Amino acid sequence: MIMNDNSAPAAGTTTNPVPASTPNVRVWLVDDNDEIRKLVADLLGHQGGIECARHFSSPDALLSALASKPGPDVILLDVQMGDRNGLDAVRPIKSLTRATRVLMFTTCNNPEWRERALSEGASDYLLKSSPLEQVARRIRCPADDPASTTRSCRCLNGSAERAVSRQHVNRAAEKSPRLLSRTLQLLRSLSN
Repeated sequence: MIMNDNSAPAAGTTTNPVPASTPNVRVWLVDDNDEIRKLVADLLGHQGGIECARHFSSPDALLSALASKPGPDVILLDVQMGDRNGLDAVRPIKSLTRATRVLMFTTCNNPEWRERALSEGASDYLLKSSPLEQVARRIRCPADDPASTTRSCRCLNGSAERAVSRQHVNRAAEKSPRLLSRTLQLLRSLSN
């Protein structure tokens, strides 16, 4: 809805939080769960100013696409994807498309994973349980990225870091069916 200074929205209506002239932020989603990808794409598409242009079920499929096509504005990347770890994909993604912002999007609130994601080049670490409006705001607002102001993450050498990360992924995977179930329930309730 576009308003001039003399008009007000009708009672009960809401205004689009993004001006009509603002171009859509192109987002690619990477998550091994088909239902989560579809729900998140649909919900973000209704937020205004966001276009979920492509979806991928693995970091490998994403990297293959990035090798042959220009990257989007934002990649929303899951951490735990079966035997794959989204954290391992951040650095290769950034080497293929420096201008693309990578936002980790996970069920696991793990400070070590967050720290690693930011040190590898991710712009933020978001939880799937966060309010969707907050996720949409982070997608639209690169100036608010914590990675642009904080890079004080401690780093291990590459192989030690991957080993530590795999241990955390394996431990978190033991809890993930319950977290995944709650996440799906939350996303379904938002889409209704």
